[in-house]
Amino acid sequence: MSKKIFWIASYPKSGNTLLRSIISSLFFSDNGVFDFNIIKKIDQFEVTERLNFIKNLNEEDYCNLNKIDIISKYWQIIQHHESKKIKKDFGFLKTHSALISINSNVFTSETLTKGYIYVIRDPRDVVISWSKHSGLELNESIDFITNDNSCNAWVSKKKLKKENKILCYISSWKQNVISWTKNNIMVPKLLIKFEDLVYNKENVILDIIYFFKKNYNIEIRNVDNKIKNILHSTNFQTMKKLEEKFGFKEAVNGPFFRDGSKNQWQNILNDNQIEKLENCFKETMKECGYKFKKELK
Repeated sequence: MSKKIFWIASYPKSGNTLLRSIISSLFFSDNGVFDFNIIKKIDQFEVTERLNFIKNLNEEDYCNLNKIDIISKYWQIIQHHESKKIKKDFGFLKTHSALISINSNVFTSETLTKGYIYVIRDPRDVVISWSKHSGLELNESIDFITNDNSCNAWVSKKKLKKENKILCYISSWKQNVISWTKNNIMVPKLLIKFEDLVYNKENVILDIIYFFKKNYNIEIRNVDNKIKNILHSTNFQTMKKLEEKFGFKEAVNGPFFRDGSKNQWQNILNDNQIEKLENCFKETMKECGYKFKKELK
């Protein structure tokens, strides 16, 4: 049986870290108590150190991986390379990449993918959280999440010059969501809304447990105790205190865990900003069940 990747996917600042915290506590702890060490079991795919082997394959390409048409040639080759490191049937990886194709190079495939969980968050809240995380002004953040060509840099242990950064093709919020929720990759998939992940966490955990039981016949041991401990140890305030005490490597511009609530946009975004987002994402927001400002009056 070939070893494959199980993706934890989302647009940036949509609850990926919270979901990984829950899943790592279910799979990689005995009692469900979360800490920042076990989340390392679900690493980010887009880490530049994964690319070193390409130098032996094609040195010219290796020197041009900062070009999206070049790096896209190697998406699935990198995944195949990573799958060889998986010890069991599948291994978890995180990504914010859109599930798209560039020059006929598709980000991933059934051959490499065991399944995935995708998290969706209200884009009006995403834009606020992304602004704080990235250091962009709110209007710049809106421009970013409405741009189908938006990219973010791969993580690197080395400080790279801007022109040398390798890009993760995120796309717009709309296209990212559509790419993961409407595709022809026939693997088990679970879609979760950030708002349920935060405010209806116990039921979401039960859904996750059922998903792995139904599709992979995986039984989570000590499940009742794990759920109780996960609910406490992945509470936003608990994770915020963990970050204050130990730090968190994914933090960029200040604390990673800042707010984590829903409907922040109602008090932060102005009417023009709300209108731009709602007009741009109208159909996808409707399909995801998000109400427009005029419907909340």
